[in-house]
Amino acid sequence: MQRLIIVYNPYSSKQAKIQKEVIEPLQNASGYQVGKFAIRQIPVEENAKNLIRVLMDGDLVVIAGGDGSATVGINAAMMTDKDITLGVLGYGNFNDMARMLGESNCQQLLADYEAHNIQKMYPLESYIDGKFYKYAACYFTIGMFAESTEEFNAKDTRDNLKKGKKGMIYSIWKLARWYFKNKKKSFLPSDIHMDDEPMGNKISDVMFVNSPTVAKIMKGGKYWCQPRVYHLSYGWLKSFFRLIGFMVCSLLHRMPGEEVSGTTKITFLNPAKIEIQAEGEYDKILLNEFAVKKAVKSIKVVVH
Repeated sequence: MQRLIIVYNPYSSKQAKIQKEVIEPLQNASGYQVGKFAIRQIPVEENAKNLIRVLMDGDLVVIAGGDGSATVGINAAMMTDKDITLGVLGYGNFNDMARMLGESNCQQLLADYEAHNIQKMYPLESYIDGKFYKYAACYFTIGMFAESTEEFNAKDTRDNLKKGKKGMIYSIWKLARWYFKNKKKSFLPSDIHMDDEPMGNKISDVMFVNSPTVAKIMKGGKYWCQPRVYHLSYGWLKSFFRLIGFMVCSLLHRMPGEEVSGTTKITFLNPAKIEIQAEGEYDKILLNEFAVKKAVKSIKVVVH
């Protein structure tokens, strides 16, 4: 019998909806042997390693949650030698992963899987000081935007989300309030280099983009199903007018930047504590170099 593993976050602000709309229907799905994997409040890579231990060849892994939960599934799929297929149902703040693959409900996802609507995905692959860090299907960011992610893990924000406050207007309001409070802060040191070129005070943000959208609103590009290439965007966005110009361009056309291939290296002459965000999940790490490239390995995903 086909095995189906539901990956979910029991601490999610939308756990009640996940239980009603995903777990209960899928547990009664005909022709499937259904299991559950609960994400714990531990780092992504540890959750991914725990998930790998329960995977078997031929599994359909359905991730019900936000982009952080989906990142656990992506990293497990990339690190395992098992032949599995991922499906993603968006139950987070932005759901870039679910939007990228075509948002659907659990019944539609099963129909797409059974109709063999499956594509290869090539995630981004990152390294810290030459050592593997993690995979991301949609994007990595460092700098101001990366640090702003903390706003959505603040207790008052999570409490409001649980009470039903949601939507783009609420998210933009939270980000705008955070920006005016923190815009004078130094996000990236002035000894920053990009591929050995000194950038000085030209950069407050660097974004490595693999997906059509970033944080649901900024347009990136459909690189996730392409080998080798991704979108690189960087600039000085602490200036309010530059930020507005960047956001208008990103909303109406595309994020300023360029299509690149190979490895992009961000280095610092002195060790620096840098906030790294991978689709809503962030770490603050002391490092000299952060490098990103396109993964050579692909994984199978259900698309709609």
